[in-house]
Amino acid sequence: MSEGHLANQENYRTEYKEVATTYRFQISLRFIVNAFTVTSQSAILNTYSQALQQTPTLGYIIMIPFIGLIIMFAIFLIEQRTISVFRTMIRRGKELEFNLGLINGHFGWLGDPEVISPKGLRKFVTHTWGIRLIYGTVSTMWIVLLILFFTNL
Repeated sequence: MSEGHLANQENYRTEYKEVATTYRFQISLRFIVNAFTVTSQSAILNTYSQALQQTPTLGYIIMIPFIGLIIMFAIFLIEQRTISVFRTMIRRGKELEFNLGLINGHFGWLGDPEVISPKGLRKFVTHTWGIRLIYGTVSTMWIVLLILFFTNL
């Protein structure tokens, strides 16, 4: 093998390690953000519940659900970006595995169509669908609370 080819192989190995590290970080970040979401939304809902038991100002009662919705929107954007980054890491990891001559590598398996886009009912049994269900439910709750508030004025 030529010296240039060996240098490329070493560069590919180094990048492969970085891609794998970034992929793992994005996965862990996703679940950290989910834990933050549940915690922050619970705290906001608790604040809203306590506010209803007192006689707060009208602005305060309206502001709390809006804050909850804004945070949910921001978290949804973070989730979409995280999905985009880890899908990019899978694609790059597959390219590097090809360049390194790795057959049936980690990213090749992760990039398998059945893993990325399962068919039938299995496409709903994913982290992404579960997370979207939670985020959608919480966002709907804030919207319903706002509607109830404005219809009871």
